[in-house]
Amino acid sequence: MVRKYVPEKKNRAFSITYWIGVLVIVVLWIWAFKLYFDRYEYLHPDITWATPGIEAQLVKVRGFLLWKENMIRAPASGVCVYPLGKGPVRVPRGAVVARVGGRDVRAYKQGYFVAGRDGREDGWRYSALWHAKRSEFTQEAKLKYFGDGAQVARGQVIGKIAEQPQELRFIGYLPDGGDIAKQLKSGKLRVRMDADDTVSEAAVRVTRREGRFTKLALAMPWFPPEMLLSRGYELIVDAGQTRGALIPATALLEKGGEKGVYMIRGARVVFVPVRGKTTGGGMFLVTKGISVGDAVVEDAASAREGRIQLW
Repeated sequence: MVRKYVPEKKNRAFSITYWIGVLVIVVLWIWAFKLYFDRYEYLHPDITWATPGIEAQLVKVRGFLLWKENMIRAPASGVCVYPLGKGPVRVPRGAVVARVGGRDVRAYKQGYFVAGRDGREDGWRYSALWHAKRSEFTQEAKLKYFGDGAQVARGQVIGKIAEQPQELRFIGYLPDGGDIAKQLKSGKLRVRMDADDTVSEAAVRVTRREGRFTKLALAMPWFPPEMLLSRGYELIVDAGQTRGALIPATALLEKGGEKGVYMIRGARVVFVPVRGKTTGGGMFLVTKGISVGDAVVEDAASAREGRIQLW
């Protein structure tokens, strides 16, 4: 007798249950894995140590430079060339600074030569600048060069010389701030050529109080040739220094309306309020709350108070 083959029916309900079970196991595994690493990171946070930090309080002051200069005129008519370039260039006495129609024009004294002028040579005097208004101290007076190889007439101005050595003076309005009042009283002001320059001292010649500003005349501690390019100048005054403990800005957190850090005390992390200021390079200078050498959690956003494992 031949029996008809009847295929077994697939258990569809079992198949769905099976795959749901697999999915639940995978989700539970991922959740447990994440819990493990979250706890691991919580117990082993990245730690940084506060290092000594100093921030200089710099004040920028716009003003004018004042120096003595004499015009150089062509001894004859003809083509004017500059063997040493248009400058500003340091020249010794007797150096040939120009040649007009084949005739040498020599420096009558050592100094800085420049083949140009800004049109203010005749009226640029201390007596006029000292009485100038503060709004006038933003007006630039840049140098305009003469053409090399240009045709000039006899007696025409072909350049000028600022004799050296001489005292370069600065006149400007200095705002209040830091220890500036104390410096002015001592007769010396800490100044820099730029933010990265070392500190030099400028002698205070004259001061006059005007509102919250002090109008002053200084004897500058430097006089490089490049300063002949413009009479306008931005002086940087060192108004004091702030010392403290330097930490990454990421270690700072605002909690309960207070700025603070998660500080390591033994095997525990505690929130400590701090005061200070943000500095360049993503750092924060703490002036109150922690000291140099204290350990803090580097990423405060992912940390919390409690027990940790340092090793």
